[in-house]
Formats: sequence, C-alpha cells, structure tokens
Amino acid sequence: MKKKIVLLGSGGHARSAIDAIEASDIYEIAGFIDCEEKKNAVYRGYKVIGDDRDLQSLYDSGIHHAFIGIGYLGRGEIRSRLYRKLKKIGFEMPAVVDPTAVLAKDARVGEGTFIGKTAVINSGAFIGKMTVINTAAVVEHDCRIGDFCHISVNSTLCGGVFVEDRSFVGAGAVIIQGITVGENSVIGAGSIVAKNVGSSVRFRNRITSEIIHNIGGGG
Repeated sequence: MKKKIVLLGSGGHARSAIDAIEASDIYEIAGFIDCEEKKNAVYRGYKVIGDDRDLQSLYDSGIHHAFIGIGYLGRGEIRSRLYRKLKKIGFEMPAVVDPTAVLAKDARVGEGTFIGKTAVINSGAFIGKMTVINTAAVVEHDCRIGDFCHISVNSTLCGGVFVEDRSFVGAGAVIIQGITVGENSVIGAGSIVAKNVGSSVRFRNRITSEIIHNIGGGG
C-alpha cells in the first residue's frame, strides 16, 4: 500500500515535484498545505487541504510523510522553519528524485532534498538535507552541497566544488572545479565563479562577449 504524503506549498516548485512523486509508486499525494485563503483550491488534481496549523491533525490521522515544496523565495528561513515544525511533529521527509535525473550509484542525497528533471549528480557527490537541485543542473564528481541550498536551473558545479549551508546558485551559473562558496551566499544567474566566495556574500560576475582572435578564412 502506498504511503500518504502531503506537499507544503502549492506553487511552481511543489507542482514540479508531483511527477517525481507519482512516478516513485511509493507515495500517494494527500493534498497541499498552503495559506488559508487557498483552502479547497485544486492544482494538478490535488486539493489544498489545510494550512500549517493543520499539520498535527493530519499526522494524527495517519499522514506521516511530507515534502516542503517551497522554493528559495529570496531566503531559506521559511523552509528551515517548516522543517523544524515537521520534525517536531514526527513527519518523515523523503528525498524526491525525478525519474529523468541521473544519479551515480555512490552519490548521497539527504532527507527532503529534491532532484529535478534531467539533473545530473555524479560520482562521489554529497547533497545535504532539504536542498533543491533544479532542472538540468549538473553536480559533478566529489562535489559537496550543504543543507537548505538551492542549485538553480541549468547551473553547473564542476568537480570538487563545496557549497556550504543555505546558499543559492542562480540559473546558468558555472562554478569552476575546487571552488568553495561560503554559507548564506548568493551566486547570481549566469555568473562564472573562478575563485572562492566567502560567507554571506552576493556574487555576480558575467563574462562579456569579446573577440579574442579572428581566425579568418571567411568570405
């Protein structure tokens, strides 16, 4: 029998996880938890069944699994707060991995983490708890990603990169091999990171278009 799971949040991130949860054939989605104003709204065939004040009663009714479907939203505090609340009640938070993602056999993924469509997690990589590895992101061999991080769409972490807790890597960013990004930092979309980034830093560095050498032969 499938285990019932409730999704916290009904926005794009939560809805993106539905395909992976349904494909796992392990969980049955009981519905969404969201703000009171959205109660009884329906998204992708699942109803908003309450807000976070209802979590204890849902747990008591036999729903013991939860997934936090709330993205970065400019800060990680909301995810952290909900995680602590769910743990206190007793909920289990499984990792959710889309079936199109590619994970090396020796990669490790923490509780509550989401691995999106066509993402790649290579050999020896470690992903902490409650982290998001979004669509088509690449986490190369021996990378270490901390807890409550967000690795955005189509970003690339080359081998041996270390992203510390609660940091955000924007869409299309590239972090060169061996680089460390400190905790609570933000890497802007499209950035090329070729040196270590400290803690609580906002980093943006885009390579401008430039002709380095005209190889000729045209005409």
